[in-house]
Amino acid sequence: MRVSKNNKIIDAFADTHGRHREYHYDSKATDILVCAGDVCNGSDEEQLQDFFLWFAQQPAKYKLFVPGNHDLPFDLEPEHALQYIPTGVTYIEQGEILLDGIKFYILPARMGLHKETAPGHLPADIDILVTHCPPKDILDGDSHCGCPILRALVEKAKPKIHIFGHCHQTAGKRVRIGGTEFWNVAVCATS
Repeated sequence: MRVSKNNKIIDAFADTHGRHREYHYDSKATDILVCAGDVCNGSDEEQLQDFFLWFAQQPAKYKLFVPGNHDLPFDLEPEHALQYIPTGVTYIEQGEILLDGIKFYILPARMGLHKETAPGHLPADIDILVTHCPPKDILDGDSHCGCPILRALVEKAKPKIHIFGHCHQTAGKRVRIGGTEFWNVAVCATS
């Protein structure tokens, strides 16, 4: 999915599950390329390595990676997983980053947030929030796999755009609710 902000083109995707080389976008026009996770299947380190080789070669000025629930090395062995992050790829577990005047905020919501570790609030001036899972009842499919804690945080912070994947059933859909545009950037349309 693509948006223009501050005269910059942002493309975002998630849920390639090892098929990242089949993902096509207008690479020559993209300034910021965002991946919202699930680039491999489970702990398949070969897929993970190949993804980062491919991702690093993309011509976007900035490449931002946020892991998903299938990118298990980032949960099971985070220090080991960091070795896969190549030069030119930005990995953030949680926090904000300013890219060409656009404020991104990342939360580690792979399957959802936990009450004990979730932040009490998000900054109020977020341009783009990136998570792997969706907020509860927003493009989270028939299974309603979204996170209620994330939904409450988003409703308070009101980011301009919230990018996520995880729910294949609503892949590629957008909806605007209360001033926030929600994007399910999953590209794998099956579970």
